[in-house]
Order: sequence, then structure tokens, then C-alpha cells
Amino acid sequence: MDMETQGLGQTPAENDVSNEGYIEGSLSPSFEMEAGEDAPRSKTSLRMHYEAQVSVLRRQMGDLESIRLGLGLSQRKMSQLLMVDPSSWTRWTKQGDEAPPHVWRALQWYSILNEKIPGLTPQYFMNQSPQVLHQKALQELESEKAERQAEMSVLSRKLDGFSVEKQALNAEVAKLKKDLKFHRKISIFILSMSLIWAAVFLVWKFI
Repeated sequence: MDMETQGLGQTPAENDVSNEGYIEGSLSPSFEMEAGEDAPRSKTSLRMHYEAQVSVLRRQMGDLESIRLGLGLSQRKMSQLLMVDPSSWTRWTKQGDEAPPHVWRALQWYSILNEKIPGLTPQYFMNQSPQVLHQKALQELESEKAERQAEMSVLSRKLDGFSVEKQALNAEVAKLKKDLKFHRKISIFILSMSLIWAAVFLVWKFI
């Protein structure tokens, strides 16, 4: 079969333009071919929704290079992590092209996974033997769990000690309150007796 028969009456170049129109979700294939490559493309509501989500993710996570530097990866390693060609990363970061929304979503998911499971390093996804790294990740999780349990045990003992100290402090405060009440009564008694003796003395003196 010749090329026109395979493309249903279109040349390979026309096929590429037609397919691109469907992928991007913009203008119809026939309109794009008539308008030319430089004509602006209208955006579907779904695509505008995706771009709005990308804007939110960019504000939350930073630009692509900031994310890469935060992960400590080279551009080549970052491309391997995302399973894209390094030239795509160069276009997105240096030539001003926008990264596809699914790339941002993948970075968001990886960020969440890395936060919840620290053992899932970039090497976990890029290594040819992920089973080994999987076991290592599990071991790190178990080790971290044991450390957390030890910390909780220490905190529990400290809390028990604080509870004993609190009880002792409460007992001491109660004793101080009792002593204060006793001394207050003694002071009132002494003051009363002093006033009585003063009154008796004055009566005796003037009689």
C-alpha cells in the first residue's frame, strides 16, 4: 500500500498535524491544516482546567529546576525518573515550553510518596533491580518504626515521672495551704488577745 492509502488520503505530514489536533484537544484537524501551524489554537475547558491545576502545583512545589535541585538529581537522572527524553527537560526548563500536566502530577505523587515513605528514593524507581531497593525500603521503615517506638517509650517514662512529681507537688501545696491556714488562725488569736489585754490595761488605768 502507498503512503496515501495508509493515511486515508493524507500525506504523513498531514497525518501528524491531524493527530496532534486530537491530542492537544484544540481545533479540529481540518481547521488546523487550513489555518497553518502558526495560527493560535483554542483550548477546551478540560485543558484549561488542567493548566489551572498546573499553576496551583507550580505555586506549591516551585518550578521544575527547583524541584530537581531539591531532589539532588542531575537533569539526566531527573529525566530517567520521569521516563522522558533529556531534550524534553531542556525544552521545558530552558526553552520556555510548558511541561505536560501529567509530568506535574507525577512530581506531585512522587513528593507525597517520598514524604510518607522516605525509603522510596529516586533510585528505587530508576534501578534495574527494584526488588532489592524494595526490601531496603522496608528495612528502613522497620528501623524507623523501632526508633519511634523507643522514643515513645522514653516519653512514656518521662510522663510517668512528671505524674509522680505532680502528685508530690500537689501534696506539698496542700500542706503549705494547711500550714498557712493554721498560722492565720494563730495570728488572729494573738491579735485578739493583744487587743483584749490592751483594753483591760486601759480600763485598769482609768479606774
